[in-house]
Amino acid sequence: MESLVSGQSIKKLRTEAGLSLRELGRITGISAAYLVSLEKGASSPTIATLSKILKALGSDLASFFARASGEPEKPVFSAADRQTIQDAHRTYHFLLPKRSDIRFEMMNETILPSEKEPEWEVHDCDVAGTIISGGPAVLEMEGIGAWPVKKDDSFYIRARQKHRLVNKGNRLLKQITVMYPPRY
Repeated sequence: MESLVSGQSIKKLRTEAGLSLRELGRITGISAAYLVSLEKGASSPTIATLSKILKALGSDLASFFARASGEPEKPVFSAADRQTIQDAHRTYHFLLPKRSDIRFEMMNETILPSEKEPEWEVHDCDVAGTIISGGPAVLEMEGIGAWPVKKDDSFYIRARQKHRLVNKGNRLLKQITVMYPPRY
């Protein structure tokens, strides 16, 4: 993700929402100084932080990175047309485009082994997934517990449950994740 382009887009969304940097910081729990750094392109947010900012601004990752397409609706989606976003530790490939007739969101996620303590995530949708390679991992749900997850294991997280998946292995962890309803 190119920091300056993302920063300019974040600023545009923030001003369209009529929020000051301080107001956005209060809503997200992110300092106004860090938000200024993001908007100027001096810093790159993690995917979890960007997701938190976009939610506060009435947007989401898929919409933020969506490309306009004049193509007719079709049932097969080329890997070359996929939207991909990444930060220092994670890469998300959106496997399905944002379309009104598609009723869930599906991603191929890659988590590097270097991310030892990822940010907690909360979604307004149910999340399910399966580990397809790498790991082992640990799924932590705040206030509930932590469970080991290995290749071919699946998981399910209810909407609004604070959680994180930690790659405990020495290799890339790859997983397929489905979100219902989609976040867009």
